[in-house]
Amino acid sequence: MGDNAISREKRSLPPADYSLKIESFKLLSESTVESFESGVFKSGGYNWKLVFYPNGKKNNGGKDHLSLYLKIDDSNPHSDGTWNVNVYYKLFVYDQLSNQYLVVQDAKAPMRGFDRRKGEWGFGKFLDLATFNEPSNGYLVDESCVFGAEVYVVKPTGSEEILSFVSEPDDGTYRFTIPAFGSVGDTVQRSGEFTVGERNWQLVVYPAGSGADRGNYLTVSLKLADYQKVTPKKPVYAEFKFKIPNQYSRNRAGAEQKVKYFFNSAAEKESSKFLSRDDLYDTTKGYLPSNETLVVEVQFLVVSVIKANT
Repeated sequence: MGDNAISREKRSLPPADYSLKIESFKLLSESTVESFESGVFKSGGYNWKLVFYPNGKKNNGGKDHLSLYLKIDDSNPHSDGTWNVNVYYKLFVYDQLSNQYLVVQDAKAPMRGFDRRKGEWGFGKFLDLATFNEPSNGYLVDESCVFGAEVYVVKPTGSEEILSFVSEPDDGTYRFTIPAFGSVGDTVQRSGEFTVGERNWQLVVYPAGSGADRGNYLTVSLKLADYQKVTPKKPVYAEFKFKIPNQYSRNRAGAEQKVKYFFNSAAEKESSKFLSRDDLYDTTKGYLPSNETLVVEVQFLVVSVIKANT
């Protein structure tokens, strides 16, 4: 593996999983030991070791370099010979002068598979010896140095959901009738909860308007009533129409407003300049007849449904 496949950068945060401090490095590098294995450390439910070549792993391009590898330890229990552990990993060396860590990782293939045939991954050219031995670089200070590792094991959870979109869902129109609407004043009116697309909804009517519409327009709102009750919280996309029918004649147009909304962090969507209060209270328009019964409808055109794939 050449240097063009290796990413190197510095950071102040120490390695999350394991650090190995080596003292009397000169004695180790001058010994006949080609490699040194650290003690076992745990990460992601598995046992690991660092394998350190103080004079480079020659058969992996490590001449004139330090070589450092991550090894899955033989003590791990595996159910059969076809086991495989997929891992994102980073290896570290500590710059003791700047109090920073040089982070080394694969640039082109950051995830590696450990199995019974390939139980060790790392870098033959982890760091060239000239750079490592130069005192001003801070990696080797008073014959001591520090290496480290971060290991993130990729474990499929089997959790899967299916997102679908239902056009014109069954029971997709709900009617909210408010008798004696003229006497409710500014009191907000709320319907009972109803179900569309396997979720519970509620219509909310603001007689005096809400927000920028207050005082000038009637505001109607669709609320995802079970948003705080469903765990985990599941967003919903919906396309729908707010309607106030003309009660004098079905052949005469009522008020309509089409809305597209993603119910996520906000579980309620209000109309905007839907029906002016002047038109609402004009009895010739047919929205609020002489008996002062107001009818508000919501018609779902599209609604998303999320189901667990079991």
